[in-house]
Amino acid sequence: MTMRIITIVGFVLAIGAMFVLEYLGRRPDSKVPTVGQWFGYLMRPRIGRLLVLLGWWWLGWHYFAR
Repeated sequence: MTMRIITIVGFVLAIGAMFVLEYLGRRPDSKVPTVGQWFGYLMRPRIGRLLVLLGWWWLGWHYFAR
């Protein structure tokens, strides 16, 4: 296997895990938070908002600026 294939498989697994966690979080009486609840919790303190902003900046710089 080449590194390219390993990277693609890793991203597919990570995205698949995010979808599974979101599905589990939306079930009735679930203790798993949804992505929206998680971001809401993360963005309460000022440092959390800064980290989310830096994360979006990094994502945009590396994937969308090409």
